[in-house]
Amino acid sequence: MVALAQTTSASAGLALRIDNLSHGFALDGQHLPVLERVSLDVAPGEFVALLGPSGCGKSTLLRLVAGLEPADAGRLLADGVPITGPDPSRVVVFQDPTLYPWRRVWDNVALGLEAQGILKTHSAKVDAALEKVGLSQFARAYPRQLSGGMAQR
Repeated sequence: MVALAQTTSASAGLALRIDNLSHGFALDGQHLPVLERVSLDVAPGEFVALLGPSGCGKSTLLRLVAGLEPADAGRLLADGVPITGPDPSRVVVFQDPTLYPWRRVWDNVALGLEAQGILKTHSAKVDAALEKVGLSQFARAYPRQLSGGMAQR
C-alpha cells in the first residue's frame, strides 16, 4: 500500500484490528506477495481511506476484512472477535454493481433476506432500504433500466 489516511477517532475502543497481516496469490507456480506485515487499528466511528495505485492490495485487504477469503498470516479482529468468514455485521459494496439481471430491483435487494429464510417476515426492510437510497420508484425495474449510479446504490 502506498498511503493510508485517517481521521481522529470518534469514540474509544477498537472496531477493527489488523495485526501483522500478510497475503499473496499463486502466479505461474510462484507466490506473489500482495500484503506484507500490515498492521492498523481503527476505532469506532473512525473513517479510514486506503489510497494507492492499481494492484497494490487495497481491494485484497478489504476482501480479507470482510471475511471473503482467509489471510495467509496475521490476525484480523472485528470488535475483538477474530474474522473467520463473512458476517452480516460487515457489508461489502463492490466496485462494480453486482445485480442479477433477471431479478427486479426489489428482488435483488431482498436476496440476502431470502437466503436467510426470513423474507416473508422482514420484507418491509427491503422497502425501507429502497426508500433510504431513493429507489422506491424503481422497485419493479430491472437492473438494465437503472443508471450506473442507481445500480451502485
